[in-house]
Amino acid sequence: MTSWRDRLPIDEVNERRISIYLKDLENEDVDGLKEVLSLLERGRDSGIYEEFKNAFDSRKQFYPHANLINYKNMSENSVYSLADQNMSKFYLNNLKSAVITSMYKIIEFRYSMTIKRESNEDDIKNVYLSGLDERLIHGLDRFDEITNWPQPKAEFFQKLNEVTWEKGPLQLAEKLVRLKKRLEYNMFGFIKYERLAILETEFIELMAGCSAVNNGRNINKKDIIVAFKTYLKLLNTDITKYKARISRDDDLANGYLVCDKCNEYYQLQPGESLEDFTDECECGGKLKYYKDIGWLLK
Repeated sequence: MTSWRDRLPIDEVNERRISIYLKDLENEDVDGLKEVLSLLERGRDSGIYEEFKNAFDSRKQFYPHANLINYKNMSENSVYSLADQNMSKFYLNNLKSAVITSMYKIIEFRYSMTIKRESNEDDIKNVYLSGLDERLIHGLDRFDEITNWPQPKAEFFQKLNEVTWEKGPLQLAEKLVRLKKRLEYNMFGFIKYERLAILETEFIELMAGCSAVNNGRNINKKDIIVAFKTYLKLLNTDITKYKARISRDDDLANGYLVCDKCNEYYQLQPGESLEDFTDECECGGKLKYYKDIGWLLK
């Protein structure tokens, strides 16, 4: 006897929906939209969505990692701490913790895509303490290109707390999210990956809000395009290269200063301190401390 699943042309239905959503988006007049649509479809063809879902499957039971790092090692001036202190509400769903932590969850899943093993303490620190969160909120779709960015400040998150949507961009975001889901998941995947889809949407809307605040405005369609570009670039970037930063009180013995732009490095000598050096390389990049640079010498 043929099952109902065999009788239902799942792939055909999905492709028909995708065509409808693409046609609907043809009416949107915004620069960069064609590029986003191309990147979304390319993601399906490359298999990157499948890898991301596999990473989610392997990591979703380890959400408590955030608690391990957030309150023990994060400074009062960190992105997480400042957001927690200054965002009493948010334009997405008034749940500041869900929106902010979605960024770290997406980073964690992408990190897991590369390491393909259970995370150790260093991995978790890299996810939460590497400064990638700062790069994302200020650099957005150029997060992997910027070498200088503002230090996180309470004022930024206070503005993010109050940012609102202009007329039109919310509908564009909803259309793109709807298309993204169809490209990422088949019909049976909608239920299995509902939590992941929510995290992705929260991350995209968070990036749109950050884009708006960086440009001193409320969220418009351009911010939606930037947000999707940020998400898709993050998905296609090996972020294990971003390593946890340490405090000046940590043991510096045999450590290294590495430029985040030219990758030149200097090994600290006995008795030397980070206070003895500026944080800028001659090339204009930022010097960051690493206890080990095996990752750089590979």
